Amino acid sequence: MANTVDVPATVFCHALGEEPVRTQLSLGAAALSVESEGFAGEIALDNVFDATVGPPPQAAAGVLSGTVLTVGFERDGDREVLFVSTDEETLTTVAGLLYRRLLDGKEVAVRHPAEIGGRVTEATYDIGRLHVVPERVGCSKIQHPFDVELGSIVDFYRSEEELLGDRQPVIHIQYVREGVAVSLDLALNPPRLQHLLGRHLQRRYVETRREVRGLDVPPAGVRALVRLYSLQGSAHPKAVLDGGQERAEAVLRGLLRQDLVEASDGEVALTSRGWILVTEYANKGGDHDREVGASADRRAAGGD
Repeated sequence: MANTVDVPATVFCHALGEEPVRTQLSLGAAALSVESEGFAGEIALDNVFDATVGPPPQAAAGVLSGTVLTVGFERDGDREVLFVSTDEETLTTVAGLLYRRLLDGKEVAVRHPAEIGGRVTEATYDIGRLHVVPERVGCSKIQHPFDVELGSIVDFYRSEEELLGDRQPVIHIQYVREGVAVSLDLALNPPRLQHLLGRHLQRRYVETRREVRGLDVPPAGVRALVRLYSLQGSAHPKAVLDGGQERAEAVLRGLLRQDLVEASDGEVALTSRGWILVTEYANKGGDHDREVGASADRRAAGGD
């Protein structure tokens, strides 16, 4: 992981110049560097407090287009932002490696599993080591180690809880393991690490949530998903589908086509996409605003 990764890119940063510059971006073990003729700058990874991939924010919208990597960092007591533009695949790879170098191996307080299938466990917080690789996050040196694929995360929010004698921000994650929803709680210090971990965890979740929000699911399909949710994610089709056989089969085909359920061994089960859609539906009208990422987190008490 200590090898330096070099990619050609266009960068823009007010702290380094007034115009975007075509340069070489280097991600090393301790710093992110940019260098070209007459232009150079280095950002210590310890000073990075934010990193995200997406459309250029307003501060860079006039000079960069498409997808950009936005890196927030501290410099001489001020907060600055570096915008990086190159092809989307490269940006995703660099961002994944950046998160790993910022987070992998850090000490973390974890309660896992906090819930299994909606049932609260007796698990308490344990201190372990965080492991971050592209598309996965895990924890070792705790009683119940875990390794979670980002694509299996179906609910994600932040709050503040009593932890080690103090009120601290906590990330709550629900993921699907062998068809069952499992939840865990974790906390990192300093706060910038907590924020960065939240960014990493929600990358795939936000993308999938955006996709499922755009689906047109008929009322009968929604009812079937909610019933599956109440039955902990899987059941015989007859237990969740309304109407006669022809109607029920049509609804099931639609849900399968939209990748909201999967069929196996005579039962239907929620996919990760299905869990996300129905979890949001079940929480509508609740006491908490559901927001994720820079503009959103559920339970605003734990917002960025």
